[in-house]
Amino acid sequence: MKKHNRTGKLLYFIGILLFAIGFTLNQTIGIIEAPEPYTSFSIPLIVIGIILLVASNFFKSSK
Repeated sequence: MKKHNRTGKLLYFIGILLFAIGFTLNQTIGIIEAPEPYTSFSIPLIVIGIILLVASNFFKSSK
């Protein structure tokens, strides 16, 4: 993470957080039994988390 600037680090940690929340809310692979209204958010949260992780690679600090 030393090669990323502040924006890249922020996108990385938010992406990891959203991916983890989406992963736990998913009924087939998740950890918890989430109520029905929250399970519909699992796939979008996983996708947004992955997009943020990929986007964080474009914010590298210059040497």
